[in-house]
Amino acid sequence: MLLLGPIPFTGDPAHAEERVIMILQTAYFPSRTAFEPGDTLRFVNVSGQAHTVSSSEGIWTTGAIEHGDEITLKVDASMAGRFHGKSQRLIEGRLDLARTPLTR
Repeated sequence: MLLLGPIPFTGDPAHAEERVIMILQTAYFPSRTAFEPGDTLRFVNVSGQAHTVSSSEGIWTTGAIEHGDEITLKVDASMAGRFHGKSQRLIEGRLDLARTPLTR
């Protein structure tokens, strides 16, 4: 067996998917989203007020999203983890790095 070093696991742009997360008054829907690097997240604000979504680790933020607006972010592996925002109360969600089987 010949080992050539680590094999990078990166998303394939041809297979990237868009994941939609709705910002509601008291929750995100879905509250937990699996993604692969290269996918996009589309946050759609239907909460009735401006809303900012930020990673709990301080890695990323959407900036303010007005009611009725949306923002799209391209995601990478570093974005996995909890995210939050404040509406009527603190609401939280989670981004999970998808575990896909190796293909031949």
